[in-house]
Amino acid sequence: MEKFTISGKAVEKELSNRKTPWRSLYLSYLTQTFAGIQTSVYITSMWPYYMTLDPGADFKFFGWMFATYSGGQMLASWLFGLWNQKTMSTTQPACCGLLLMAVGNLVYFMLPAMKGYATWLMLLSRFLVGFGSGNVALLRGYCAMASTLEDRTRAMALATGSFVVGIALGPAIQSSMTPIGLEGFHIKSFLFNMYTVPALLMVVVAVAGIGVLLVFFTEDYVGVVTHMQNDPFTVVPKFDKLPVIICMYFWFVVNSVATSIELLATPLTIALYNWTSEQAVMYTGIMNFISCAIDVFNYGVLSFTRVGKLDKRKLLMFGIFTFAGYFVFTLPWPFYGGKLDYIQTASNSTKEDASHSGGCFRRFTWCESTTRIPLPVYLFSFIVFFGFGFPYMVAPLGTLFSEILGPRKQGIMQGLFEVIGCLARGFGPMILTSLYEASGYLWPTVVHLTMLLIAL
Repeated sequence: MEKFTISGKAVEKELSNRKTPWRSLYLSYLTQTFAGIQTSVYITSMWPYYMTLDPGADFKFFGWMFATYSGGQMLASWLFGLWNQKTMSTTQPACCGLLLMAVGNLVYFMLPAMKGYATWLMLLSRFLVGFGSGNVALLRGYCAMASTLEDRTRAMALATGSFVVGIALGPAIQSSMTPIGLEGFHIKSFLFNMYTVPALLMVVVAVAGIGVLLVFFTEDYVGVVTHMQNDPFTVVPKFDKLPVIICMYFWFVVNSVATSIELLATPLTIALYNWTSEQAVMYTGIMNFISCAIDVFNYGVLSFTRVGKLDKRKLLMFGIFTFAGYFVFTLPWPFYGGKLDYIQTASNSTKEDASHSGGCFRRFTWCESTTRIPLPVYLFSFIVFFGFGFPYMVAPLGTLFSEILGPRKQGIMQGLFEVIGCLARGFGPMILTSLYEASGYLWPTVVHLTMLLIAL
């Protein structure tokens, strides 16, 4: 006897009497906020921290550290998705991810006490934290499977928004630690300074996330049709592969842009505005916080107003144009003027130390010919364009992707979706660092504009 397919109306009837378990979703949002903090807390400080651990720090190797994080996340996103698909458990793999985050951050905290191996242990810590962050796709997939179709837009926008709240808090936490300074204080052989205290705090955040999931979180998959388990003659129709591929390309672009910010913002502002490493960490953290606050406001607009009901293609187009706006405004236009300054060395020293003086490293040949983006233009572009670009790309994209997949288990596909993003985060740093060393911020900007043009 042949199987028959559920019609769209039959699916709607199956799901119409179900209600979204908002309590469990809110708890997943809290956990995603914790994960967001873990993701962003080091984006402004990792390069200066690396330079304190290794005076001969290589910017290309720094790109590998970003790539290692993404490699761990890529592997875990698929494995956690498979784990969820087979067991329909979100709690177990999510707790596993948080535990790995705690271990990775503990290693990051202990690096100054392990000077001889600090560079490679930093690489290991980023891999562990990256692997642990694979639970973000898992939790986002749970939000899709635990929400009714009517609540899907709100559920997914809030899921992304909660993660962005964490992204906003991360740099703010790092900036708040700046008064501790580079010297800090020692307890036995362990250094507590502006770079290590946040890592110890992240261990506490990860453990708190595990506690929330184990004690309060109850899973309820109201958005999944289970006929295929209970009735061997009924299946949910297959999803259309082309829209899925298009969504994945858009996600690749979003993550490429995000990686560019995380990787280049601090070294770029040191070169452009002569900020010291401490100033760059603090000011870039403040910029990230303000931009993410605008992000959160826009996620609220998408969640609770009619804007979220608009055609998702139009929302995505708006997001693309705002991203393009940032890269157009921050091109090194000839009319910007102002030649970049080199880092001033301390008296009786030939070492270029960004903690002493900001500016461009003499090994970068592009410093002579690159113009300086006016600071007001850079601040406006960074804060406003990213404050609008990410919400209007990420929220409709996540909702659209889950709707295309339909009322089925989404663990593996959500994991694959995140793998595509990880590919951008993995290969992006290696490409961007090479381009930055060779040409400054010109060619990284051109590459991203080209990707956005293709998306149109």
